This record gives sequence, structure tokens and C-alpha cells, in this order.
Amino acid sequence: MSSDRGDLAQATLPSRHVRSVGRSPRAAVGPVLRALTGAIAGPRVGSAAIACAAAAAVVVASGIAPARRASAVPVELTREFQAGVDAYRLGKYDEARAHLDKAQALDPRLPGPHRFLAAVARAQRRWADCIAETRRALQLNPRSQELAETRNLHDDCRASDGRPGYHGELGESGAIAVTANVTGATVRIAGLRYGGTPVEPRLIKPGAIQLDLDKPGYKPAHVAVEALPGIVTDVAVELEAAPSPPAPAARPR
Repeated sequence: MSSDRGDLAQATLPSRHVRSVGRSPRAAVGPVLRALTGAIAGPRVGSAAIACAAAAAVVVASGIAPARRASAVPVELTREFQAGVDAYRLGKYDEARAHLDKAQALDPRLPGPHRFLAAVARAQRRWADCIAETRRALQLNPRSQELAETRNLHDDCRASDGRPGYHGELGESGAIAVTANVTGATVRIAGLRYGGTPVEPRLIKPGAIQLDLDKPGYKPAHVAVEALPGIVTDVAVELEAAPSPPAPAARPR
């Protein structure tokens, strides 16, 4: 495995993700920047996000006061991210979550904090949060160096949550699973019938998906989702009961 890893979303994090004792700030910049952005050339990490992380790296490397080299926000983002990774490696998951939440709030376009938040969620057995965070990381940088590991983390958390997996290799195809608050609701995607809820993972082309659900006695529902490549996209729909028809008027005697 390459020593130039990006933002790892696994239970054991290598020391190169964090500035270690005795290591110069300049030597620590590369791993921190890669951890924040994943594969920096990824198409969905905007230039502003990269510039933000790069500015933070410049401050760390130079030791010059933040006011002279960058705004306080990039420096704070780097500090919160590193603190979150440190806390995660020490098993202080609540502390790690607090720091990583602050990091992603400072720039939600960076995938690194989301990957580590997913790892924290898995450690705390918060499966739904783990699934949501890995999906977000994959959306932000679908060409990350940690793509396979992030997908595996997503699949592990789905399995731990008791959700059915796709039977086979997805590769770069997607799959979709549909549940509803009622069983037997008809699911249609692009007009094609996919069966009744619950629908176990079915192969589908990644991208924007339009779903329609209907069942007698309930209002029809329309849902738009994005199916991501390489993982199962879960769709949970709440159908509302249709109003009862008015009672027939009493006949005059």
C-alpha cells in the first residue's frame, strides 16, 4: 500500500496522518493536506476548498502569524481536523467527533472530515451516521485515493445495521434499495416497475434517479435521489394516508 495515503476511513489510522512528536511542521503539511482533500485532483473538490486547505498548510509550514498569511478560518480548520484525528487514534471518540464536526462545518466541501466522522461513527456503532458520512465523502471526491476503503466502510456499516447487501460485484455500477413505512407499495423508477416495498438492492445506473411509489389508500410519493457508483443507495419513503372520502349525504325522508 502506498506510503502517500490520503484520508483513511478505517479503524486503524497510520501515524503519517497526524503531525508526530519530533517531526517538523513542514514535513507534516503533505499528509494533512492530503487527508483533508483526499486525491487533490478530484473533480468535485472545488478550487476554493483546495485553496483553503493549502493556505492552512502554508501557515503550519511557515510558522508565520495567521493574520499575515491566511484568514483565521483555514488555520482553525486544520487545527480542528488534526485534533479530531489525534482524538480518534487515542480512542476518544466523542472528542474526535466534536473536532471533526467543527472541521467539516468550516468547509463542508472537504471529504477528509467526513471519512473520519464515518470511522468514528462505526467505532460508536452509529451505523446510520457512518453510512451518511461515507456517502458524503464519496460524493465530494469520487476519485479519492481512499475510494475502495471508503466503499468498504460504507458496506460494513450497512451490514452492521442489518440492511441487505447486493449479491455480486457492483464495480462502477450502482444499486438501489427502497423501503417504506408500509409494505407492498409499488416502486417505479423512470416508469419501470421494480416491485413492492421493501425492494432489496437492484442494479441501476449511477446518477440522478426519480422514484414513484403508490399504494391504494395512500398518497402517491415522488422522490429524487442520487445513486452513487460502487455502493447501495438506500431510499426510505414515508407514505401518507389518503384522506377518507366524505360520507354520503343522508337522503331526506
